[in-house]
Parts: sequence; C-alpha cells; structure tokens
Amino acid sequence: MWYNILKDKFFTILRNMEEIDLAYLDTEFNNFYDDICIHEESNELRAKRDMLKSDIEKYLPDELKELGIEVNKSDFRFINQGSYAISTTIKNPYGAIDLDYAVIIPIETEQYVDIPQIKKAVKKSLSHVYARTVRIKEPCVTVSYYENDKETIHIDFPIYASDDYGVHLARGKEYSSEENYGWEDADPDGLNSYFKEELNNKTGLRQIVRLIKKWKQEKYKNSTNDNEVPPSVALTILACDNYVEEDHIISSLYETLKNIRDSFIVCQDENGNITSADISCDLPVTPYSDVFYKMRKSSSHLITFYNRLCADINNLNTAISLEDEHEAGKYVQKVLGDWFEVPEKQVEETVAKYNRESSFG
Repeated sequence: MWYNILKDKFFTILRNMEEIDLAYLDTEFNNFYDDICIHEESNELRAKRDMLKSDIEKYLPDELKELGIEVNKSDFRFINQGSYAISTTIKNPYGAIDLDYAVIIPIETEQYVDIPQIKKAVKKSLSHVYARTVRIKEPCVTVSYYENDKETIHIDFPIYASDDYGVHLARGKEYSSEENYGWEDADPDGLNSYFKEELNNKTGLRQIVRLIKKWKQEKYKNSTNDNEVPPSVALTILACDNYVEEDHIISSLYETLKNIRDSFIVCQDENGNITSADISCDLPVTPYSDVFYKMRKSSSHLITFYNRLCADINNLNTAISLEDEHEAGKYVQKVLGDWFEVPEKQVEETVAKYNRESSFG
C-alpha cells in the first residue's frame, strides 16, 4: 500500500515538473465515449419489453387470483431500473443486451408470504410464447431470447410488493426453502432518484461511470461466475462517492479509480503477498445492504478486483506521465480495451527537418 502511495506522489511531482499537456488524449476519450454509449433502448429491446409488460398485465391477474390475490392490470406499476433508468448504459460486444424492469404489485406482505408461488405466477404469465426462456432467480424473474444458442436479449423483472408499510423486494429462488425467501424492504424509486441527483449535479461523473463500467467489461469478459464480478450498482456507488473532477478525462478517471483503490483495507503477509482485500459499499437507500455480498463468498474475488484496479491505475499513471500521445494511448488501451483508438505515431519535427536537409536531388 505504501508503495502505491509513494508511486502516486512521484508521478504527480513528475507531471508538475514537466507540465505535461494531457489535452491531446481528450479527443480520443471523447470519441471512445461516444462509441461505447447507449443513450436509449433499441427498437428491438423496447418492443420485447412492451410485449412482456402486456403479457404480465394480461395473464398475471388470473395467475395471482388462484393464490387468493385480487389485482387488476391497472394496479401494476412498472419502472426501469439500472443503467437505462439513470442513463449510464454501454454497449456490450461480449454479451446480451440487458434491461432491469421492475414490477410493483399491491400485495399485503404480512398476508401473502409464499414468495416462490408469487414468482411462479409471474413466470407462468411470461411463458405463453415458446421463443422465450423464462427462469426464476433469487432477486428476479428473467426472460432471455436466444439466436444460434447465444443469448441476445436479457430482461430481468424484479418483483416488488407495495403495501401500507412501503415497498418490498421478493427474494428467493423457485424451490427455496422457507428460511431462504422473504420480503426485503426496498426503495427502487429512491435509488433511481439518488443516482440521478448525483449524476446531474457532478459534471463529468456520468462519463466516468460509463468508463469504469467499460473497464469492468474488459477485465471480466471471460468470467463464468457472476459472484466474482463487481456489480455495476457497486461501481456506480463507488464512482459517486469517490469522483474527482479534473480538467482532462484521463486525470479524472485516474483520480477517481485511485480513490476507490484507497478505500480498500488490505492485509499482506511477511513477503508482501496480499492475503485479504476488503471494501465497504452499501446501498444509499433502504435496505442499505452490502452490494459486495456475493463477492464475499470467496476471499479471492475482492483480492482480484483490488489487484486489477491497482494494475490499471498504474497503466493510467504511466499514460499521464508520457509526452508521446501514441505511447500514452497504448497504456490507456490496456485499461479500456481495443475500442480505445491509439493516436498515430508522430514523426519528430527535428527528424523530419534533418531528413529534408540531408536529401539529394
């Protein structure tokens, strides 16, 4: 940890001494940002979402009636959650288009406690079309569409109950035992409002959030275990809490990631090997839960997250310290992937002048 702090100070002094102008990479960062952004739902995703919403409104009242729950289709409330709700979505060349679309149902949670049955009712409502794959997961009901055995669209439906005591998330898998399911107090509207306020009040934060999500996408593109991947909501919270506004994008990204890294508590053995890495990050609204709880299922997941963060902070540090924009761009590409365009190498003016003066003819 001390090594990182000293290295950071060294590069800061070096940059101040050399007065390196970082503006030459702003164009590349802005172009890259435009390339990765998704500003609104695609026509295909919107059509699928609206079709699924219509099926829930059409079929779910009858399915719930069999459980003794009386609702009309007009009683359902639907809200976007996640990146589409707060405009931080990025393109994903490695996976499916995904969307979180919450369903809020007026249910008396003290009276209706059999959450697996309620989720099964939602699943049945969404299973009237053969082309879909519908699964019950612990926090939601998921609908997937496939082409050539590859998932192309993935829509999660978190199921919430709304009653006199507030809003509650239905947690539990299809065949969970009673102790493993229940209603969890939640505030999906409040979470959307929190992020929107943070993003709208901090110039450049939305850009940094998308860049950090792209970093995650590149570093975890080969992961097969969801528990080892930092959740996007966690990275968004950390970005909001640690954001540093700078004159140039690369500096802001570097300083923000450095602050996130410094939020870790790290333990090492006598040989300097990291034995544990931990970071505190809770939802900023009800239920104020730990957003890294899945990653904590293995001690190695947070260590890997920390190490990858450190490595790419060093890459950004190196990029900032270089005067050659071509070489600097190559280090940024290590952080953000091949979509980041490395500037062409410029021939030194003195070399070009010497070649002109030395030529015959």
